[in-house]
Amino acid sequence: METITVHIRPINWTEGDVYGLYMRLSGDNPAVCIDWGDGSVRTYYGNEINEYHIYPKDESLSFVVVITAVSGNIDYIDPTCGDCDYELIDFSKAPSIREIEAQRCQTVIFDNPNLEKLSLTINLADSYDLSRCPNLRVLTFQCSRIYPSIDLSHCHKLEWLSCWGYYDPSKLCKIVVANDAPLRYIDITNHTLHPSCLAVIRRIIERNGGEIVGESDGEEDEEE
Repeated sequence: METITVHIRPINWTEGDVYGLYMRLSGDNPAVCIDWGDGSVRTYYGNEINEYHIYPKDESLSFVVVITAVSGNIDYIDPTCGDCDYELIDFSKAPSIREIEAQRCQTVIFDNPNLEKLSLTINLADSYDLSRCPNLRVLTFQCSRIYPSIDLSHCHKLEWLSCWGYYDPSKLCKIVVANDAPLRYIDITNHTLHPSCLAVIRRIIERNGGEIVGESDGEEDEEE
């Protein structure tokens, strides 16, 4: 059975001590069992699961939430609803998953060959390993801290990339894209990529008849 594990660490619980999970399932009689990590275990049925759980209002506590597909497949999951940081989310034991939203995560473990769409907020981790997501087509991430590079060289089917930066100065210096990727759209707003990196991206985008949004000429990097 496929499982997803989330290690959550509460901050202020300003949303009412509530943590939520949203999933879309497929297959015959789809159902998931959720162990909320505080002794509460429930099974939920249907093609769409949108559940919330109330925890003790104690910021010293942390919880491990385990989601298990009892029947059917988990096609989409957003396991990051609520007001807390997420120390770790492990998707590696849910290979059939196709779409993930994973926000505010310090560590994310991917080993998902069927994953096609991914949304991340990069503000805690030093790196994210996407080398085992060869079928990724759409990647969206928002960057609110200095983040030196992201390696997408194994994502040979990547078509759409949005890596918008929250604030100036630029947060991302290097993006590695597979030369054969069918990339047709990239948003690099508030980032100043190294000139050699930008040249490669321009070549790939031009070859595919695509569009670059938020392009900077990288002059500041070149002067350094």
